[in-house]
Amino acid sequence: MSQFLEDDKIKLNTNYRELLTRIWPYVRRNLGLFVTVLTAIALLAGISRVLPALIGYAIDHGFRQKNEQILLGVAVAYLAVEILKTFLTFVHRYLFQILGSRVLGLMRADLLDHVLRLPMDYFHRNPSGRTVTRMTNDISVLSEVFSDGVVSLLTQSAVLISIAVAMSFMSLKVTFLTLVTVPLFIYANLFIVGRIKIVLRDQKKKLSEINSFISEHLSGIKVAQLYNQIPTSEKKFFQLSNEYRTLNMKSIKGYALMQPVLNLMNAAVVCSALFWAGREYLHDALPIGIVVTFVLNAQDMIPPIREILDKYQMFQNSLTSAERVFALFDESPEPAEVKSAAKDLRLPIRIENLSFRYASELPFALQNLNLVIPAGTSMALVGRTGSGKSTIVSLLQKFYLPPEETIWIGDTPLEKMTRLEIRNRVGVIQQDPFIFKSTIRDNILLGDQTLSLNRLLEAAQEIGFIEYLTQSGRSLDDKVDEKGANLSLGERQVVSFLRLMVRNPDIMILDEATANIDSMTEALIARATQKALEGRTSIVVAHRLSTIQECDQIAVLDHGRLIELGSPQKLLNTPGSYFHVALEV
Repeated sequence: MSQFLEDDKIKLNTNYRELLTRIWPYVRRNLGLFVTVLTAIALLAGISRVLPALIGYAIDHGFRQKNEQILLGVAVAYLAVEILKTFLTFVHRYLFQILGSRVLGLMRADLLDHVLRLPMDYFHRNPSGRTVTRMTNDISVLSEVFSDGVVSLLTQSAVLISIAVAMSFMSLKVTFLTLVTVPLFIYANLFIVGRIKIVLRDQKKKLSEINSFISEHLSGIKVAQLYNQIPTSEKKFFQLSNEYRTLNMKSIKGYALMQPVLNLMNAAVVCSALFWAGREYLHDALPIGIVVTFVLNAQDMIPPIREILDKYQMFQNSLTSAERVFALFDESPEPAEVKSAAKDLRLPIRIENLSFRYASELPFALQNLNLVIPAGTSMALVGRTGSGKSTIVSLLQKFYLPPEETIWIGDTPLEKMTRLEIRNRVGVIQQDPFIFKSTIRDNILLGDQTLSLNRLLEAAQEIGFIEYLTQSGRSLDDKVDEKGANLSLGERQVVSFLRLMVRNPDIMILDEATANIDSMTEALIARATQKALEGRTSIVVAHRLSTIQECDQIAVLDHGRLIELGSPQKLLNTPGSYFHVALEV
């Protein structure tokens, strides 16, 4: 099958409202904790305004009246407020960390569950490195929103509001004159951050390319070394790295520009507060204690604004990651299905007028195909690469949906059966089975609690696998390296046969299952193949004549069309398309 990999296209310009809307369901599941955090933040913002007020009160009533008792009381009150402030800061940060961990844990679990339910078409369109980046790097960036971003934004926003309210109570006119230039500086920072967001989006895309490149070349390291492609791979990697570095430098330049703008805003606010509040004091409109309190509040206003703008740029980074995570969430999973009444699939398989292509712009992989495989018999599919053999196998597994009423199992069309039914009762053995890093036993059972160890031992003993392992000093509990690196190709194939034998499927598909086996395991696989096909409706995709000759029928395919059908003996004795194919294998 030929497929074109999609570009890394994501929905652009995700906004904060959408981000919060999509995260809110996870927060709502921890609503009590969230309300507690908000309460702690509100209390923290309120008592923080007590501190400047205490200083102003000490000046007007302690220093000016030379009252030592008032100064002592203010000092004790100041210490008590600072202790309470410290406690509330710890509480809201600690609880918000817990909330963030829970929210991101739920989101990760949902994302993994969603990805595992995506159709096979998605994985053909998207390299694994891209999906891994979105499920690890991008969702980790989202975790920063909770671990540092949102908690700071809520806290500083509450503090900023409390400062503005406190200043307004002292003098609304002076507050307005002090803060009149703030929007200009905020706009300048937002403009810079907006430019940074564009660069960050490109950075994410480039990082995804780098991850895909590394994943692909590590998987194909043998080919790279065998054909001396290491210099070429290094050149390509350095090119990608330099492109990523260029984008990174652009974002660094933007971040460096933000700080001077914030410093100018700091100077403008403090200078305005000193001048306008001092002017009111000179005209006897405000007492000196209130002036000091006002200036202290104005000075306290700068850190929250700085923090909010700083977290805003963090959110820009989070938004680019959110766009990618939500794009993955928005991928359509395999459609929901209604369970059929079928209880046993040891039935004839009928393919009627089947024409199929993977995408509208691609040529037909199968064209007007008609086949009947009687129950309990086996059919071999042969043909050159691209003839449609693997497409038939993929359709029978419901990795892709065929046109309605074109594939039947018994009297039930395939679309009326659920994927769970099909994949539980249709066993498939592939040419290069995937082996997990675990034990041989775990790779056979795959965590299925319904399968008994006795059934596994019986199946392994039946084909001679237990004896084979014992002779090499191993057992079913021996460790298996990543991708089965410490197993031979034949041993991996035996494991894949046993996976199905313990599950006893109704229909068996061998997709090049006897290719690339070694002499040590050939006898094991021969016994396993015989046992697997015994009494089952079977489809065999193979190039070995020894395997094909054991089948009841052979279907010869060419460019998606059935060109010849008959028993092995009949086709071998008839010089035709199959005869030529047989000579090539």
